[in-house]
Amino acid sequence: MNNSGNMCYYIKVLCILIVAGTAIATGSPIHACSFPSNPLKILSPKKTILSNGLPLIYQEDKTSSITIVQLLIHGGHRADPEGKAGLAYLTTRLSLEIPDQGKIQQLMSQASRISMACYGDYSLVRIACLSEHLESTLKTVTQILKKPLFSGLRIDRIKEQMLHQREKEEDEPAQIAHQKGLNCFYSDSSYGSSILGSKESLDAIKKKDIEAFFNIHFKSENMVVAVVSDLKEDSIIQILKKYLEQIPEGTSPSQTTPLQSSKIQGEKQIEIEKDIKQVLISSIYPLPMLSLKNFTNTFLLANLLGKGINSRLWRLRSEEKLAYNVNANATLMRDGGIIEAYLETDNSKKLQAREALKKELADLFENGVSNEELLMTKFYLKSFLLRSNESKDTRAYNLAFFEAFNLGSDFLNDVFQEIDNITIEEINAFIKEILDPQKEIQINVGPKDKAKNQQ
Repeated sequence: MNNSGNMCYYIKVLCILIVAGTAIATGSPIHACSFPSNPLKILSPKKTILSNGLPLIYQEDKTSSITIVQLLIHGGHRADPEGKAGLAYLTTRLSLEIPDQGKIQQLMSQASRISMACYGDYSLVRIACLSEHLESTLKTVTQILKKPLFSGLRIDRIKEQMLHQREKEEDEPAQIAHQKGLNCFYSDSSYGSSILGSKESLDAIKKKDIEAFFNIHFKSENMVVAVVSDLKEDSIIQILKKYLEQIPEGTSPSQTTPLQSSKIQGEKQIEIEKDIKQVLISSIYPLPMLSLKNFTNTFLLANLLGKGINSRLWRLRSEEKLAYNVNANATLMRDGGIIEAYLETDNSKKLQAREALKKELADLFENGVSNEELLMTKFYLKSFLLRSNESKDTRAYNLAFFEAFNLGSDFLNDVFQEIDNITIEEINAFIKEILDPQKEIQINVGPKDKAKNQQ
């Protein structure tokens, strides 16, 4: 691929976004033909399997002299043993501890960044570096991954950091409601607890647990690596093979029994008191198991509900002045997930805002969407995908995720066609399945109810 090819791609993206902006500003209709069916095709990835069984997805992108490596490790929070929530996060974080101070200074001087994250079904190790420093950065990371140092001092320090990070998250109303929703629907599994664990669960995790988790999950055939770089394929593949083939061989652990969301017992409207001036009002629903169709329909529904000025919830902010923020988020996991529609407003508008949110969701459930609304939502979703995948970082993550969960790394190109293929009958049936009021949990996070306290 050459620079002119990449430039054509970004000119195409810019033109599409200009068309969208003009249509939105003038109120003109947006037609499906505004988008090509596969606008990311010029950046098609290539897949190979390394000698140790590690799947490698590579995409050449000459827009910058930066290389992104996303190493996905199957397992994640779902693999945390009962009573030891936080083990996957802790193990992944420890696997990146650099014992050599000189190596740390070298990476910093080279502007190389190494980070990690943990999710419901997997953990991520991310490397971002100048392409000229890829080999030295990879050498350092693979040396650690082959034999990490699980010392007592490091374990205790990272446990403290995790508890501090969890305290910070518990100050965010949206995060509080999100975690409560997961707990309500997945209380019988690790999905329902915090990825960061609790003081009790972290205290229960010993060095032998960390070593056992690492030895089971950090194996070549339990990983997927995606790389986006300006380096030519022949040269970068040699570097990647040299170091990534040092990751110990091993097969994936046996798959766990598929989960189903828990049946909600008791109160379905939950009040969480928080000493803040505003209130967050949310409605949360469980999602089905991950599949290509469910992935596409879920993100179309999230955009329809609360993404951008064309969404259903936007009117509650722009016209009715009942919120200063509206949103909808989807959390997809192998065995399910949740979709959240929420708004943030003044406490004085709490009851009115709750009724308005309830009305919007009920109308969508009962009446579905029109052809015009579906077409507009498809356009917004495609625009979002184009913008977000301009970033090498996001693209590498998506390539790894799609490959790891059997959607295929080519799905990044195919997703536009999948969006176009969604019929109004299909999306309305999906809405009926997901937004069923019988499955809904309502969560409010905000200040104490004064009337309640006076009783």
